[in-house]
This record gives sequence, C-alpha cells and structure tokens, in this order.
Amino acid sequence: MSNPNSTYGTFTDEDRAKAEEAKTFPWDARTKPKEFSPVQLDLFKPPGGILSRLLDWWNTRTYFLCFLNPILRLIAKHKVIDADNKEVWKKQLENPSNSRCPDSMKGLWWLKYNHAPEELVTIFGDANFIGTFNEDGTDGYGHWERPLRHNWTRENAFFGLVFSIWGNKETAKAVGRMNLRDGICTVHGAKGEGIQIVYRVNDDEWWKIHYKSNPGEEGEQEIEFMYKWLKVLDKDGEPTEYWDDYVSWVKEPLPHRNIFANWWPSWALFLKKKQIAENMCRPNSKQVVNFRV
Repeated sequence: MSNPNSTYGTFTDEDRAKAEEAKTFPWDARTKPKEFSPVQLDLFKPPGGILSRLLDWWNTRTYFLCFLNPILRLIAKHKVIDADNKEVWKKQLENPSNSRCPDSMKGLWWLKYNHAPEELVTIFGDANFIGTFNEDGTDGYGHWERPLRHNWTRENAFFGLVFSIWGNKETAKAVGRMNLRDGICTVHGAKGEGIQIVYRVNDDEWWKIHYKSNPGEEGEQEIEFMYKWLKVLDKDGEPTEYWDDYVSWVKEPLPHRNIFANWWPSWALFLKKKQIAENMCRPNSKQVVNFRV
C-alpha cells in the first residue's frame, strides 16, 4: 500500500511554482453539488437549431453522410473499435504517458451524460502533472494538461468524426489547475478557467460542472451543464462497477425513436429538445480512437 504522505521524489522549481500558482485559485468559492442532476438535458438547445431536426447529423448513431466516414477517419488518423471491447485498452493502461499519475486516478473513464460525441478517455493517465502532490492523489496542488488526440474515443458517426478531426490537432488540449487536497480540478475554457470545475466524489467517480460565470461574477453559482467521469476500467484493465452500465448504454436502442429513425433524415422533427439531448448521450457501438501506443 502506498504512503499517502509520500511524494514523487524531488520536485523541480517549476513544480513548486505551479503549485503556488494553483493555490491562488478561489477553490472555496463553490462546493460540489449535493446531488447529481444533468440540467443540460432540460436546458438543451439543439446544435444548428432547426437544421438539427431537418438533418440527423448530430445523432451518435446516424447514417448521415456515412459514405464519407472512411475519408473522415483517414483525415483524423483514427481507427474503429468495438465500444464494448475492453481488451483494446490493455496496452494504453499498461503504458500511461504520465509516470507520476497516482494509481487512484489511472484507468479508463466514461463521460456519462455528456452530449458531445465523446465517450471514453484515459483522462489522468495521459496527462502531464506539474506541481507538488502525494502518491495517493489526495493532497497537493499544481497544473495539469492532456492532449485531446490520444486515447479519447468519439462516435463513429458524422458529428463524432468531426470532433475527432478537431481533437487531433497538436494544439488541442485539456488544461487546468488541480487541488488534490480537496479533490477539485479546473479545465480552462474560452470564458475563463473558473467556468469548468471537476469534483472528485470517490476514486471511481468525478463530476464535471459547467458554471455560467467565473468566481466573483454574476451567475457564479448557476450550473448550466453537468456530467460524470466514471472509471469503467481500472489501471489493470479490470472492469469496475460502472462497466456493465456503460455496456448496456452501448447496446440498448436509442431511448427516443420512431418508425422513421435512421432511414429518413428528418425523423427528429417529431422529437422534443430533451429527447434529442438524451439520444445524444447514448454511445455508438462503434467508436473511433487514435491510440497513443
């Protein structure tokens, strides 16, 4: 068993500087919500407005322009995998790029209730941590970042493949500060680094919250978006308690369908906005990924 008070050897001046910088963030401005509630399902505005109802391009399982999929995958440099095949992740989990990542934070994570076409990612195992923190990941501060291009699946459908092309850019990264003492990370966004906050619930579950505003601004406590980071495979590739739930979401039909679904591009005209959002949360049985190793 690791020592919760031990650290990763001698820290550099950069580590100590990033830790001090991270401490300046107003970590106590907000607290983890008492209950999980994916409010975005009720607040959802379909991408493209009426276009999303006339053309089924957003659906995780759409056939829209599917003849272009091989070309889009080639551009993105992604390969197709079975979404419920845990064996394809073995090498990725055995060889995380971040040798300093605490064991409790390694593994494969499912972005449940995220209606962007992204599903599985080795979030922390392929992140770069710059700071001072302990081996258990329960104390310390610093900076973290990871590329979007590697070990991050998207749907094998039009919207997902567009995301995979964008995420394959060298400059595409998830960047933020970390406060492992309180189990909180930030993720920088265009509106500021205080908009997106991720709270640790336990070793296998974090909640990602999108607030309306940064701390100190009007609307700082208002939640616009919330989804879960659930560890579905542990650091050794073994299924966690969330794996079966993930697989059932992969295999089950879309929750909202009609007799026109998928063969008629405008079948979503008969759906409510919340129903479109709930469909967008359902994984495709085929996903695309650019494996790092």
